[in-house]
Amino acid sequence: MKKLALLLLALLLVFTASVAMADMNAPEYLAVEAQELPDAEDMFINYEDYYGQVLHGYYNFDCYVNENVTRTAKFYIPEGTVYNQPTVFITVPSGVNTWGFFVESGWKDAADKYVFHAVLAEPVDQQWGDIESEVEYLAALRDDVSYRPFFVSFSSNFYAVGYGDAADVLMKHSMSKPLQWACAACIGITGIDDEYLASRATTPSKEDGVMMSEVSMPMFITATEKTEAVQKVIDYWKKADNVEDVAYSCAYADEVYFEGFYTTKEAMDYEPINRVYYSTAATEKYYEAETIDHIYNDFLCKYMQYPGTGNGSLRTNADIYEVGFQKFEGMVWGGYDTENKSDMYKREWFVYVPSTVNPDVPAPMVFDFHGAGGTGNEIAGRTGWIKVAEDRGVILVCPTGSHTLSIRNVSDITTNELFRCMWNTGAATEGTPDDKLFIRDLYAWMCENYNIDTGRVYATGQSSGGAMSHAMAGYCPDIFAACAPVSALATPNNYVETDNVALMVCIGCGDPYFKAAGFGGDSAGFSDGKGVVTYWTNRYNTVKQWEDFTYMNDNAVCSFVTGNFRNYVFPTKTGVPMLRCVEVMGKVHAYLPSEAYMIWDECFAQFTKDAEGNLYYQNTLVVFD
Repeated sequence: MKKLALLLLALLLVFTASVAMADMNAPEYLAVEAQELPDAEDMFINYEDYYGQVLHGYYNFDCYVNENVTRTAKFYIPEGTVYNQPTVFITVPSGVNTWGFFVESGWKDAADKYVFHAVLAEPVDQQWGDIESEVEYLAALRDDVSYRPFFVSFSSNFYAVGYGDAADVLMKHSMSKPLQWACAACIGITGIDDEYLASRATTPSKEDGVMMSEVSMPMFITATEKTEAVQKVIDYWKKADNVEDVAYSCAYADEVYFEGFYTTKEAMDYEPINRVYYSTAATEKYYEAETIDHIYNDFLCKYMQYPGTGNGSLRTNADIYEVGFQKFEGMVWGGYDTENKSDMYKREWFVYVPSTVNPDVPAPMVFDFHGAGGTGNEIAGRTGWIKVAEDRGVILVCPTGSHTLSIRNVSDITTNELFRCMWNTGAATEGTPDDKLFIRDLYAWMCENYNIDTGRVYATGQSSGGAMSHAMAGYCPDIFAACAPVSALATPNNYVETDNVALMVCIGCGDPYFKAAGFGGDSAGFSDGKGVVTYWTNRYNTVKQWEDFTYMNDNAVCSFVTGNFRNYVFPTKTGVPMLRCVEVMGKVHAYLPSEAYMIWDECFAQFTKDAEGNLYYQNTLVVFD
């Protein structure tokens, strides 16, 4: 009798799955055709909705995999998305229509409800093929989307979900390229072959001495049966994610494993928040709206995978509005039409006043500038300045940069720079504002609306934001007491020298932009370390010069080393460190929270200005020869 009941249950599950598959291939779904993406040449600037997301709806995308293979995928962009909205990559199982699966699986409703971008990776003729070739397709698709093909995605919050036979494809891809997702959910896996699992333990990662099997990523796994092959996959991720071997449970998973807690300085840059979830359940359970809500809100969106060291920097995804940020918008003059000021742009900025700030006491303020492709709503979390601001009582202002109406060819995609905000440190053009004017206007607005200590105003930023920080030191020294560019160097050109400003410049030793040259680069342009150092040391007549040090190697001659920070200090004759350069060992093109604390404690907090603009170091007037 018991065997008969089990047989009936199995037949019922098969029937239920068949019905679901049939529904996904219903005629009304087969009739839906994805729209074609627009031509980059047809884009235009909407000055009154400067950061508006252009596309909404269901689109086809041709993904170039290699010279012999071009595959298709689908984009779904709900109404109301903004720049850098989360993006969920969903691998569609074999045998079903892509749109039908998206609707019937419940993921379309979730995308509309929680307003995230969805990228649907689809098999050829509704059938997934060889896993190795499919892994190549997923990697190419993920990279293409990171280049922002007509919608603004942000690779730090890329999440992946796979169902059925596509779950095994996604699982192998995740083991092959774990840094491509912040986390992944593989629903209905059968397992990965032993040979491939073993190969991960002998394949080097991007960090010396670390194998691919040691690269972590939060993972959600389900299978209809916990076979030996499935158990090996669970064990793989338990080891990679350094979780404790204690299984908890929750409403949507039978087993939940937590990463062991540790207290080291690395926890600031890489938080110990890995999780491994496992559940033995029918795949259909993970088509239910309540379960999808859990997977999206309680698993996927809990993580951000930032650049940091070679193997990334996993940190908590903090909702900036829950933290306490406020968003502001306003029409700002771009600087091109000097007669009528007709070039007005609707700019945006985000302000954080931590609980440690007394509104009755003037507070210091830090401008935090995002990098190319970022926006003001993500930079504070990525750089760790939210925590610094709270701990040190600092008001943060995080503006969003500008974009240009120009064609951008990257990979095999032709898109538009409208989808890639960055900072214009030069003069205004007909379609691009002068961002220096924006910051001057924003500084005045902040002083009008908040109790700002105008003698303690500072600027920092990463990559393009680092270049903007250089520009603030060079062109707006009357506003700032100190600036700290990160992951950027700039060639000084016609800088304003009526006011003095201190500078701390931070570069990663593993940054591909600087790895070969770094501070040792003699060429003009992005890697002109010598030009930066020479300009500022000459301007302030420092006792140390460029030639007194060597750079970018383990045996470099420097001032001192603390942890992974190799420091080069260029003091004045009275010992004031007006220029300090820092090489961050092991860091790629990134901004670490430990850098933010160092920048505040060892640079910004040391420099102030009085009402006349005189610079002070540790409350002593800075005097130059």
